[in-house]
Amino acid sequence: MGSRFRPAVTLPILVFLQIIPGVTGQYSIIPPDSPVLGVVGDGAVLPCQLQGRIIPEKLSIQWIFSGSSTESAVATFDGKTPQNPFLEFEGYRGRTEFFPSEFHQGNLSLLLKNVRPSDQGKYTCSVFLENWYDQVMVELDVAAQGAEPSVFLDGHAGNGISLSCRSQGWFPAPSVVWLDSQGQTRPEEVTTRSTPGPSSGIFDVVSSMSLELGSDREVSCRVVNEVLNATRESRVRIADSFFPSTSPWMISSLIILCVDLGILGATVYKMKRSLMETGKAERSRKEAGTERLRAELVPVALDPEARPLDLGDAQDPLQVPVLVARDALGAGKCYWEVELGRERDWALGVLRDGPSLAGPHSRDSRHSRHCWALCASQGQLFSSGSGSRLLREQSRGLSALGVFLDSEEERLEFYDVEQRDLVAGMSLGAGEDPSGKFFPFVSQGEEGTLRIRSVPMPVPL
Repeated sequence: MGSRFRPAVTLPILVFLQIIPGVTGQYSIIPPDSPVLGVVGDGAVLPCQLQGRIIPEKLSIQWIFSGSSTESAVATFDGKTPQNPFLEFEGYRGRTEFFPSEFHQGNLSLLLKNVRPSDQGKYTCSVFLENWYDQVMVELDVAAQGAEPSVFLDGHAGNGISLSCRSQGWFPAPSVVWLDSQGQTRPEEVTTRSTPGPSSGIFDVVSSMSLELGSDREVSCRVVNEVLNATRESRVRIADSFFPSTSPWMISSLIILCVDLGILGATVYKMKRSLMETGKAERSRKEAGTERLRAELVPVALDPEARPLDLGDAQDPLQVPVLVARDALGAGKCYWEVELGRERDWALGVLRDGPSLAGPHSRDSRHSRHCWALCASQGQLFSSGSGSRLLREQSRGLSALGVFLDSEEERLEFYDVEQRDLVAGMSLGAGEDPSGKFFPFVSQGEEGTLRIRSVPMPVPL
């Protein structure tokens, strides 16, 4: 991989130096005082500060990475190509950023985002400016502080017990120290193993020791990152009953404890899995229900001229201006959707026409007892038809409603389109006049935002 980038990076530099030999002193790069420390997952600025007045249009910058066994291009800037002056290379796309607004101040640094363990190494900042060239080396150290360690009782070891300390998310590999109640290093023999992740390079560490009968029962496990000078520590106190010489029932207790923990873990897993499967089944059921409804989708065109409709009763009359569909719905099942927009008070549903009633577009509202509606008024949701009935205290949260009419079953239902839930259902009682036809309607509203939603018609197979 190193040889692939080396000719593309070093050859222009050598040719440039042959053309302008000995041109130095016009500018100078300030070398960094110390290596840069980058924390895994965070960003790190690789400094490259130039002294001298800079014209960005004549400036070229190349950042090159040199690892333990690889050399690769990171990012470049070329002021002579203003259409696309910035380039990022494989492994660094979306992770680098220059500071172009500070070029004139000599800040040619590079921001490396989302630092990874593999980013650790040396970076070369090569600068070309008019007839001048120079470069500087920046070293990046990478580190990560892991999780708080956990101490486990692994079982008996002779007359004592075996303990292990485990922690994840460290870089580089950390050291582990076992301490007593006084904060001093314990004398027991310790075995520590750090394992890097196959792709991330982040280390998980496991350290083990045996605690003998009669020794200090207070145990601390301290995990140390030398680069960050950071530690994580956990402290436990081992009761006498865990030692085999003082409790003949220790083995049974440990077995029972392990069995109980296993049962508990299995129970929690099954519960979580059951909840996930239930939620997935519920979502699938709702999606399937929506598809079945939309299979009955019909076009609805509203007459733009409003007419009065009385949705109240004798004790509490409520006359509402409504827009009625131009054409009656066909027999069988019909479905359409209505967007509520910004309306707080609204009404929508169907009204029924017949030989003994005025036409659906008549301005006479006396036949309005033959209508069925879902209404929102003053934050309350109620039905209107065979007597008004309060459904909810709050009607907020509804943005679109689906209306499903089954004239054969004499049933009208309203659905929350977004949540795919049934909001209300009512019986039509259409048997009183079998020749009657049904016309959808919506209230005119103050905002004028209530409208029939355009939903793609299902295409027959």
